[in-house]
Amino acid sequence: MIIDRHQLATPTEVVMPSWVPYRPAFFAPYIGMLFMTWLLPVAIRDAGQFRACLRANICAWLLVMPWWMLTPTTLLRPPLPEGSWADAFQFLWAVDQPCNVMPCAHGIGPVVAAWFAGRNRPAWRWPLAGMLALGLPSIALVWQHRPIDILLGTVAAAIGITFGEAMNRRDLARIEAG
Repeated sequence: MIIDRHQLATPTEVVMPSWVPYRPAFFAPYIGMLFMTWLLPVAIRDAGQFRACLRANICAWLLVMPWWMLTPTTLLRPPLPEGSWADAFQFLWAVDQPCNVMPCAHGIGPVVAAWFAGRNRPAWRWPLAGMLALGLPSIALVWQHRPIDILLGTVAAAIGITFGEAMNRRDLARIEAG
């Protein structure tokens, strides 16, 4: 939020590609993705995997935050939808300003949490993959970020996961060497 409100440079205005439709009905999967970030790690039973998940998230966020500070971006949004979605989007847009568009961090937490929860609970892997397959595109379909921004955020999440897994292996090796 601090980076959102106090940018060091004038943000570059980016535009959603014309081939991305605006679909307010994808608000629900989008919000579900945000809840995944906070609720899914609680389901990780293994303490090492939980720490790896936290480390992965921190690493991924540390990759995207400097980008926001050095090259701030803002996204033009469509008019507020009419009808039943108007209040939800009015709240969302008041709370989440269209700043820090590239790369997208809205997918980092869900991707990282799904990875580690899926490793810890193998029966959840496919349902979590399905949730991500619906949820990640929803970020673009509600015009919070462009597809390229989501891809870059997912790359940051993958780097974070790699780091978290490596730190977990290192910790396990230390315990075994004991």
